[in-house]
Amino acid sequence: MAAWAVVSLSRTAAPCLRALGPGIRAALPCVSPGSQPDPRGRSPARGRTLHLTMAAPAGHNKWSKVRHIKGPKDAERSRIFSKLALSIRLAVREGGPNPDLNSNLAHILEVCRNKQMPKSTIEASLKMEKTKDIYLLYEGRGPGGSSLLIEALSNSGSKCYSDIKHILNKNGGMMAEGARHSFDKKGVIVVGVEDREKKEVNLERALELAIEAGAEDVKETEDEEEKNIFKFTCDASSLHQVRKKLESLGLCPVSCTLEFIPNTKVQLANPDMEQAAHLIQALSNHEDVIQVYDNIE
Repeated sequence: MAAWAVVSLSRTAAPCLRALGPGIRAALPCVSPGSQPDPRGRSPARGRTLHLTMAAPAGHNKWSKVRHIKGPKDAERSRIFSKLALSIRLAVREGGPNPDLNSNLAHILEVCRNKQMPKSTIEASLKMEKTKDIYLLYEGRGPGGSSLLIEALSNSGSKCYSDIKHILNKNGGMMAEGARHSFDKKGVIVVGVEDREKKEVNLERALELAIEAGAEDVKETEDEEEKNIFKFTCDASSLHQVRKKLESLGLCPVSCTLEFIPNTKVQLANPDMEQAAHLIQALSNHEDVIQVYDNIE
């Protein structure tokens, strides 16, 4: 795809913007979400504005290229499966092993099937519900003043902390309180670029569906296998509602998760960027680490 765009759906009475092509914007009538009272006590808004930002495609974005350097294909698949196994264990820990009663687990199992994760590996992860896993979230600073959040699941908090601290210190980072403030926890729904009728969905249509479903942002990008996808972002409390709405509109959700999304980003010089990539790779390779989030642009 030629480019990816991020669309912020903020509440305001200004006219909406519509993508007509790279770098082109046009106004369109706002879609009013209704006169819901603002929980912070402000007056209800009358409409929404789409703030469209064009950027380089994932394959041509410098940080994306450095950040997603992969090893051999088999090793990469093994790494993905090990992280999914941790996600299964975390979901079971928080909501039990029955996917009919645990929507987060059901969505993770859906991702596992889409990734063709072996059934035996899935079942083994489900059976680990009795292990004394501890959910851990570490805050760190990376090269160039970047912020990092390291999500982990371990049966030894002290050992995991020691390992993460060692990896950070060895690769130009450090443990640092306050990094959490650079991120907001959001719902993220990943959707394929083809709808249920196998018709390709373009960016313009994705913007319309984002408004209709109640999403805050939509980004056209690539997944770790370099397949084109849309990422719809919404309030954490609306995750399952937005997913169901997107599905009812004919889209095909691939995954549905809660993630930490950066609210401020930093730009790094090339040496810092390369060091940050090595640091994040080292952290990701740790057996207890589920996900590493960064705010690097």
